[in-house]
Amino acid sequence: MVQRTRKIVWTSFARESRSSIFSYWNKRNKSDNYSKKLNILFQESLKQLTYFPESSIKSNNQNVRLKIASHFEIIYSISDTHIFVLDIWDTRQNPDNFPIK
Repeated sequence: MVQRTRKIVWTSFARESRSSIFSYWNKRNKSDNYSKKLNILFQESLKQLTYFPESSIKSNNQNVRLKIASHFEIIYSISDTHIFVLDIWDTRQNPDNFPIK
């Protein structure tokens, strides 16, 4: 069986979400150590998705999936050659504000 890997593409919205998450934790902890650990967590989760893109939770929206990474959900969509990261959601937020309806 041939495994095909896909390229990770971050949307501008997802980049902003990731940046605001890092900024929040940097200010809260007065250090960037936790943000570095989160970045590694996100990268490892996405690396796993390049090999097994359908190994995560299906959402109600067609072709949108959710990958759980600690207290975060990586929201993404799949094409034949790419994985598009749409958003990163902190699951400790108000569920009414969840970006996928």
